[in-house]
Amino acid sequence: MIGSVEELCRRCGDAIDGDTRRQMEETASKYRMAVPDYYFGLIDWEDPDCPIRRQCIPDSREIRDDVYTEDPLREGRFSGVPYLVHKYRDRAAFMASNACYMYCRHCTRKNTVINSRRPTEEEFENVLGYLRAHKEIKDVLVTGGDPFTLPVELLDHYLTEIRNIPSVETIRIGTRAIVVNPEAVTEELADMLKKHHPLWVFTQFNHPKEITPQSEAACARLLDRGIPLGNQSVLLRGINDQEQVMEDLLRGLIRIRVRPYYVYLCDKVKGTRHFATDYGTGVRLMEKMRYRVPGYAVPKFVIDADGENGGKVTIEASHILEETEDYLILSGLCEGEVTKYYKGRCSE
Repeated sequence: MIGSVEELCRRCGDAIDGDTRRQMEETASKYRMAVPDYYFGLIDWEDPDCPIRRQCIPDSREIRDDVYTEDPLREGRFSGVPYLVHKYRDRAAFMASNACYMYCRHCTRKNTVINSRRPTEEEFENVLGYLRAHKEIKDVLVTGGDPFTLPVELLDHYLTEIRNIPSVETIRIGTRAIVVNPEAVTEELADMLKKHHPLWVFTQFNHPKEITPQSEAACARLLDRGIPLGNQSVLLRGINDQEQVMEDLLRGLIRIRVRPYYVYLCDKVKGTRHFATDYGTGVRLMEKMRYRVPGYAVPKFVIDADGENGGKVTIEASHILEETEDYLILSGLCEGEVTKYYKGRCSE
């Protein structure tokens, strides 16, 4: 594990010059860095725009961002009790961990949860009490940080207590360990998770270079125990906002049995502005994917809206091009083609 700029420079040798090192140290003094040896090994140091490097190595642009805010989603506003976010009526998120194997440079919570502490047992009891009192909550997301950084026994305890609440029907875990440190997904961990069905695991592959034999094996350890996997990418400028890159990512995911679920517009989090794209890029990109990959491989493109009544909103191009009393003109099977759908009878 590389946990400091000093260690990073020692490992990189001449790949990092003096000015870059000073900028990295200044950035890392504000935003923590940690890069697992495995993920570090995927970096192409000959490529200054390497998509692996950009996701894990401190960048001076993080501390020059004076436009975005520290918590644009205002998750604290939806905190029924500390460590629990109840934003949607039937779902809640439990911040089980404040640590990650890798501190992604685009992280939504780089200014909030990562700078907090792990909940105490008393605070967890308060979380359980809130869940018991709010029977409308049917689904609990265990997140953080990364829950897979927790001792297996502690994560088992959390899951057991949540599962014992009758009104909670499903549990999800959000983790990037599969992608950045796949050896952390051990047989012991997978066996423990199997006890808590119905349980889903969602991860975050952002680039096809992250789909490796090691990450595929980590996925298989969970899948072979009946745990379904979904992927929630973040749309990142210069990393996955190109058509061929996104196609390769989606095809790679379905090959390793991970369902592409969401592609998020990068949140307006302080320190991430250099990753931002406009929403139109995401709409156009997903529209292209509609013609380039199977339907089940096309994720939803969503904006996590930061307004007073915000939340995840699906944004997509309309495929109804024209409507009359008798028929619809729809996008066709191939890009650029159209077809006519008659409302009251079969097509001519």
